[in-house]
Amino acid sequence: MSEEKKADEPPQDVAEDNKAEDAVPVLPPGVKPFFVSDSHAQKLGMKTGEGIVDLLPSKFFNKEEQIAQVVELGFMCAFDPVMKEMKECPVEEFLVVTDTDSKFGEMFLLYYSGDAITGFTDAARIEEEKRMAEEKRLADIAAAKAAAEEARRNAVYVDEPMKSKLYVSESMEATVEEVKNEQINHERPLLSLSIGRNLSSCGQKLQLGDRDHDQTGIVEWQKTRFPEFDMNRMERDIGTQAAPEVGEGSTQTKWNRPVNMTTQYTAMGTGAGTSTSTGSGPDEEVPEIDMDSLAGMLNQTLGSVEAALQQNETVNIFTDAMAMVGDDDGAIGSKMENQLKELRNFTDLDFSKGKALSCIDWHPNKKGVLAVSVCKTMSFDERVEVSGQVDVAYVIIWEFAEWIKPQLVLQSPQECFSFKYNPTMPNIVVGGCYSGQAIIWDLNEAMADIEKKKLEKKSDKNGEDNEEQQPPVQPTAMSYIDTSHKRMVADITWLQPDCQINSKGQILAPEHLDDKTYQFMTIAGDGQALVWDIRYIKIFKGEFPHIFKPKSSNSSKNMKEGTKIPWLPLFRMNVKRLEGVGELSLCRLLSNLKSVEGDDTDKRSHILATSEEGDLVYADWRAKRKFAGKGDDDDDGANDVPEFVQWMAKDHNRPCVSLQQSPFFEDMILTVSDWTFNIWKLGHPKPVFSSPDASTYLTGGRWSPTRPGTVLICKEDGCVDVWDFTDSSYKPSATLMTTPSRITSMEFLTGKTATAKQQLLAIGDVVGSLHVFDVPRNLWKPVTNERNIIHNFFNREIKRMDFAEKRQHAREEEYSKKAAEEPEDDAPPPPQLEEGGGGGGGGDEGEGEGEGDDAGIMAEEEAYKNLEAKFIEQLGLTADDLPPGFDLSKVGVEE
Repeated sequence: MSEEKKADEPPQDVAEDNKAEDAVPVLPPGVKPFFVSDSHAQKLGMKTGEGIVDLLPSKFFNKEEQIAQVVELGFMCAFDPVMKEMKECPVEEFLVVTDTDSKFGEMFLLYYSGDAITGFTDAARIEEEKRMAEEKRLADIAAAKAAAEEARRNAVYVDEPMKSKLYVSESMEATVEEVKNEQINHERPLLSLSIGRNLSSCGQKLQLGDRDHDQTGIVEWQKTRFPEFDMNRMERDIGTQAAPEVGEGSTQTKWNRPVNMTTQYTAMGTGAGTSTSTGSGPDEEVPEIDMDSLAGMLNQTLGSVEAALQQNETVNIFTDAMAMVGDDDGAIGSKMENQLKELRNFTDLDFSKGKALSCIDWHPNKKGVLAVSVCKTMSFDERVEVSGQVDVAYVIIWEFAEWIKPQLVLQSPQECFSFKYNPTMPNIVVGGCYSGQAIIWDLNEAMADIEKKKLEKKSDKNGEDNEEQQPPVQPTAMSYIDTSHKRMVADITWLQPDCQINSKGQILAPEHLDDKTYQFMTIAGDGQALVWDIRYIKIFKGEFPHIFKPKSSNSSKNMKEGTKIPWLPLFRMNVKRLEGVGELSLCRLLSNLKSVEGDDTDKRSHILATSEEGDLVYADWRAKRKFAGKGDDDDDGANDVPEFVQWMAKDHNRPCVSLQQSPFFEDMILTVSDWTFNIWKLGHPKPVFSSPDASTYLTGGRWSPTRPGTVLICKEDGCVDVWDFTDSSYKPSATLMTTPSRITSMEFLTGKTATAKQQLLAIGDVVGSLHVFDVPRNLWKPVTNERNIIHNFFNREIKRMDFAEKRQHAREEEYSKKAAEEPEDDAPPPPQLEEGGGGGGGGDEGEGEGEGDDAGIMAEEEAYKNLEAKFIEQLGLTADDLPPGFDLSKVGVEE
């Protein structure tokens, strides 16, 4: 249909009204409309007024009388048109009804059948009853109002004592049930902690001291500016009964008047007979310079002067320090390029300001999206005071396109010190809570709302930007607290898609795997490593029998309607020490270990972890049972404990804060602790490289994702040390300033979203600021053949370790042989060698090594005695001047 035709058509509502007007209602049976003039209506007694519609609603007429009127008057009678219908009326009286709206074409209707008359009279009676009931209701309401008003005016107040009554409410039971559901019912006793003084400190004498007179009353402590030092003091009122007397005094002090003074001098002569006037006397002779002494002085200082000149040649002291300022095209590797460029700085005033960012994770698929977990900066004592109280914590998701407010906020009932995006399904985020529980969020619905708002904002070009913050995303599920960790979840990691396991820890067959990962592992200080599956509901219902077969008594069919399915760990591994005594308090986890070239071992079930005691632990959850039974499926071997831990080594003296595998060398591991960091090679009992002690606490570390020989270490003072092993291995190659506060987390952008032209580094600090830096080119661009250089460096360190260990074994064997041949009193002390250091003969090996070392030691001892004797003789020391018991005869000096 064309636009013109549509314009000619009337609106839809107007057309419907026209149709309603054209439609003629159906005439009921036994009823016939007829015309009655105004004068005839007056004669029939139907008129009630002068108006046309001033008529009686209805009136009965005698059939015989009206028929007689029609016979007598003919067409002059009002009922002449309905003569036939009147004769057919079976009753003595017929009914005439007034229709003022003329629905059937005329204003008067003749009801001549018995059914029609009965139906009309019944309907009229019902309407009359309704009208009378409504009038009665209105009259009752008016009477009640009048009675209330009269009672108010004539009210009599009697002062009677109040009587307590039981409170009864219709919603009381529902309220009690709602409050009961909101309460937290503990299913295990709460952890308690008792802190007190040592018994030895009780009953000690208290020594009081004087205080200045101007400090009476309120004692005030000034607040420190150190952000991590938060000590709140309450003002105290102090009353005193007596105060020491205060007196004033004065004394005279010596004052020296400042005077300007000068010194006059002249050069000394270098030849005989040289003289000059010095102002002290006429023609006073100047002493000559001894040329031999001058030559001796120059010979003595020649080495120092030559070294200084060589240093000036090495370092140009005349270089303009400001020459490179503002030059963006400087050479690669210049010092001006060793500065981090801050691209973004995110801080939320409501959720993160003043709180520590404990963990950072980049979105695996979307560029410019990263998430941080927010935790309170509380001491242990403060956490003890608030333990057991209900609190709310958040995980904030930021997007580069939005600086002011976060993209999403994930809400948690407990603080999450670690969390991870699902690498294959980024809409799933899992975390570990302070209470030891695992938590999961599903972002599909929230992201759909965000996209919908973006489309609405884009379509509404003239609309104002009144977009509100997306409400916090509530967790989809939270694990059952009784079966979770007993301590805070310290670390979390997702298992690879080809490493999905069943409830017994066995890796699933390929036909049960796909390209997605559904399971993750958590560790805590309770010595447990738990594996969780996000499909726990389907597993509980028995949809995955190859993972877990639920018992019939625990199936979902036997559960009551409305009962929530608990989220329980799929697999549990209790990590204990190799001695079999004591649990390991795990703090960092590394799974998905890659196999090294030449090693065919399946390492999919191997994990590497660190403990709070500073141990490095290598474990396998598919380890064999400790005691051989008849079989894994037999009852005799059901109680055997598997030996999960395969290898342990001492790493640090304090807990590890970072654990990462090298992206270039699968067997190289980085561990960072409070003061040092180590680089390990899997299979070696000691670290390949140990750094020197730092000047401040270390808070984390990461391998460079693009340079094999670069490690970045973040510190408490807000700086990042760059260790470039192609440059030096005894100190950092550069120190980068990032934030004035303590760094709490650091993470590189890696994976699909990383680009080859830029490297991004995210750093979180203790005050709640998230910084995103652009790493300088010379710090992420690898040097030529860097991988081989670092590979050779690590091989040399390994050879040094092996050589030092062999030398130590050789010395111990020599000592045992000498101890067996010589008497016990004359036996030499056991040799001790420094790690990596060689003593005595340097690089000699074999059986003649010990003889050469002994000869060198005797020669050094003899030289030392001669030097000591010469020293005593030159100083003229006697036996009284020397320490008691010192024998002068041993150094060749007579007493």
